Amino acid sequence: MTATLLCGDALETLRTLPSESVRCCVTSPPYWGLRDYGVPGQAGLEPTPSAYVERMVEVFGEVRRVLTDDGTLWLN
Repeated sequence: MTATLLCGDALETLRTLPSESVRCCVTSPPYWGLRDYGVPGQAGLEPTPSAYVERMVEVFGEVRRVLTDDGTLWLN
């Protein structure tokens, strides 16, 4: 078994992966409004909490798409 670490914008990177191609996803998304990492368009700096939740729903919809039927998501 091999592990691959993917770095980049979560949504953009997930969209490049084939459906049902990932066995495990480990992530810790930033809290809303807590930190500015100086990256344009970063998650966590949406103008409202509801906009943040909408973005997280979009990201985790893609996570679900790429996970295999027996895949796992570890979310901190």
